[in-house]
Amino acid sequence: MKVFPTLLAASVFITYASYAAESAVVETTKPGVYVLDEESQRLADTYARMLRYYEQRNFSSIRSVRVLMSNYPHHVEPILYAAFERYPRHYRHIIKAAIDAEPAFTREVISVALNLRVADPAEIVRIGVETEPSYAEAIVGTVDEIDPEHLNEVIRVAVTTEPHTADGILRANKEAEVGKLESIIQAVLAAAPAVGGYLADTISDIIGSADNTETNELLQDQDRERAIKLLRSAYKAGGLTDEQLHAIAARHELSSQELEVITNQ
Repeated sequence: MKVFPTLLAASVFITYASYAAESAVVETTKPGVYVLDEESQRLADTYARMLRYYEQRNFSSIRSVRVLMSNYPHHVEPILYAAFERYPRHYRHIIKAAIDAEPAFTREVISVALNLRVADPAEIVRIGVETEPSYAEAIVGTVDEIDPEHLNEVIRVAVTTEPHTADGILRANKEAEVGKLESIIQAVLAAAPAVGGYLADTISDIIGSADNTETNELLQDQDRERAIKLLRSAYKAGGLTDEQLHAIAARHELSSQELEVITNQ
């Protein structure tokens, strides 16, 4: 049964279409400052009143967030803004409750938590991945967009928390520039060396040319340097055995000289 004070529910209600029509949910006036736009601030104030109402009726912060998120998931920003402001020490429970209530809005939940800096980015990622492992690559991608200097750190946290997220994280970043992708590969393998064996096919797919087909695995000349760098990173990080490295090299027809470059530098 849904629990809503009639007047507050009426004041909160706003269609998804009209809400989405607002081009920006938040405005960042300067680095590190997260400011809701006028309409979202109005909603946040209303949700703050609802949180107080629920608290008076002995609702926990977890239950309150679940109720609001279940009924108005498209208001994720103002709901969480109000919740984090009222219960700053409950950020772990609030993040988990919001994701549990609406997993499809995991990326938005993590985005608000990161922008409000309710905790260290690595801690926010750990909570998110533990709550909904299937969204690990989306969670890591959100950090990359908002706070990229912490990317390698949060990758290590995500993979340590749930090792099987490694494949998705690598594939989600396959189009990254080579230096960044080298760093991501190293972060993944440093976090969970044991996953290297099952990532051999993933790494092989990542180094392949975008134009490759199942019957044409030969790398184009412009891709060979990239392949060598990525394989060297994976090999040096302990993510590939000699046997796996030679199998990938054979698949993509790398020369013995190129293999020497991979293994000796």
